[in-house]
Amino acid sequence: MQDKLTKIFQKAKYEESFNLSQNIWLTLLKREKRNTQIKLWIFTLAGITSLVGLVPALKILGSDLAQSGFYEYLSLAFSDSGLILSAWREFVFSLAESLPILSVVFTLSLVFIFFLSLKYVMKQIIRNQLLLPA
Repeated sequence: MQDKLTKIFQKAKYEESFNLSQNIWLTLLKREKRNTQIKLWIFTLAGITSLVGLVPALKILGSDLAQSGFYEYLSLAFSDSGLILSAWREFVFSLAESLPILSVVFTLSLVFIFFLSLKYVMKQIIRNQLLLPA
């Protein structure tokens, strides 16, 4: 029995493949390229979605600004500057109170998401060109 095991282990001796390291490296490169492409598509989709959502958000922001009277307070700053200088605190508080905060936050968050996804898309494109040629 011992002799049979010795013969089996001698026959099953490990022989290193000469291109094993190259195959591993190519597999890692393919996986990195696939991950880069997935990230590129995700960030592109997020950017396009936020850009499309920005159109109605800007319309809502414009209508909310018109309904709140923000434009009237702001036009007062350009028409009568003497009144603004004498009562600037009340004017600033009136502007802040008439500002539709929810619409502004929503619009600015969509702008932020768009620019953030644009940054990451550009980073993925540059990284893909530098690390993984064609």
